[in-house]
Amino acid sequence: MITPKSINRIFNVIDHSLFTINGRLDYSRVTEAIILLADQVHDFAGSGDMSDDGYEVWNIGEFGACSLDDLIIGAYWHYTDWHGGQWSKEYAALCSLGRVFDPQMTTGSTDNEAYLALEAMAQGKSEY
Repeated sequence: MITPKSINRIFNVIDHSLFTINGRLDYSRVTEAIILLADQVHDFAGSGDMSDDGYEVWNIGEFGACSLDDLIIGAYWHYTDWHGGQWSKEYAALCSLGRVFDPQMTTGSTDNEAYLALEAMAQGKSEY
């Protein structure tokens, strides 16, 4: 069963890996974790349980370096720029994120902290 607590755990692992100097996941594993996170958020939202638990999910990371919604949006735009074709792991992440975030007529934002952190990680930089 997917709960806000399980979503929060995955978010914290990603957040720690992107925004601290001692993160444990490399870019490939962060991408896998983002796929898992997006799938869990989608499945949780699709369960129809948008009571107090639903609000709890969207408050994850609120006072940290990046909130859940900012992570989803920044990761979505990052993977639009950084995927290696439809068979790549990054494209799979883009598809999972697209089930949660619908950009409609918006354009990518490269000033999002998650976008910048993922870009730095993809380039092998240690700015974040």
